[in-house]
Amino acid sequence: MSSQTLRTAVILAAAIAVVNGFGRFAYALLLPVMRADLQWDYTFSGWLNTANSIGYGVGALLGMLMLAKWRPSGLFIAGLAMTVITLILCGLTRDFTWMLIWRLLAGVGSAWVFACGGALIASAYSSEPNKAGNAIAIYYAGGGLGIALSGILLVPVLDGQWSWSMGWLALGVMGLALSLWPAKLASRIGGSISSLSAAPMPWRPYLPIMVAYFLFGVGYIVYLTFVMAWLREMQLGVAASVGVWVWLGVAVMASGWMWRGAMARWWPAHTFAAATLVTAIGAALPLLSQHLAILLLSAMLVGGSFFMAPGAIMALIRQTLPQAHWARMMSLMTLIFAAGQGIGPVLAGLLADASSLNAAMAASVVVLVIAAALALTQTAVQKV
Repeated sequence: MSSQTLRTAVILAAAIAVVNGFGRFAYALLLPVMRADLQWDYTFSGWLNTANSIGYGVGALLGMLMLAKWRPSGLFIAGLAMTVITLILCGLTRDFTWMLIWRLLAGVGSAWVFACGGALIASAYSSEPNKAGNAIAIYYAGGGLGIALSGILLVPVLDGQWSWSMGWLALGVMGLALSLWPAKLASRIGGSISSLSAAPMPWRPYLPIMVAYFLFGVGYIVYLTFVMAWLREMQLGVAASVGVWVWLGVAVMASGWMWRGAMARWWPAHTFAAATLVTAIGAALPLLSQHLAILLLSAMLVGGSFFMAPGAIMALIRQTLPQAHWARMMSLMTLIFAAGQGIGPVLAGLLADASSLNAAMAASVVVLVIAAALALTQTAVQKV
């Protein structure tokens, strides 16, 4: 890729750092401190990420309708603004109900950015299909920047210098700073307005990958929600825990480079299956050993793979559907993904409270393996 095309992908990737790294995954860092302060159990704690995932689903559904009148860039910018505002609002309340509302709205904004940003990337590289796969990989890997930055930003919360409320405010301020450049670039790209009167999208050929994507959402989010609480149960110190988290983010940032060959050459369903299986292996490792080297390897495998699953979905859409359907189909896939993410934290929380966090993590690994196997049954889809 030329420096210009790389610059475009990197700028838009900063938006994923905000909506996913800060808006979704940073909660895992704050969860142990909030549990201790607010006296929540694992089930209660899981509801905040479930609310975020419900919002994600609502945002995806609204996005499918709104893209008939809005350009993807408009929803992308609105989603960034909504996520930043709700991050700040989460730091201004201790009320569980209000926190649920803000987390739900953050999910709505995240869905708009996630789906419409993918469509903007595909549009920006529509004249360079040989580079589009790498650009998509870079875009989705941007979440690693948010994960790593959140680990650094929230050290004062984890070591007791700041309250968890200050942590949310810090994420909001940094999110605002990171949002300005991608919002400006998105407004220049624009994207195509979809038409609800267009021929229906042929969803039936995509059924295996849809179910696999749902199961992936159920499985991966358990690790990303409870990993810091898991590390605390292992009695890992603050420095080591933050190190594992930041290493996870670094692995996400490197994932676009690590998977660039697969994204460019493999059938996207096979890329999805491989990324999901590697995620499962990474999530399983701490069940076998709690040595710091194993925990770091676990973070590297999970971080280096889980963002490539949605990247593979976007690549599949780009290869098999006309451009006018890209944003709407990505919104549909995001809705399916959100349903899985919504179920995962609560089910895992219930299992953790009834048995152990280890049992919940083991169950998520099984779900991920099933998702990988199912994705391999996805046959080729002829472009319509």
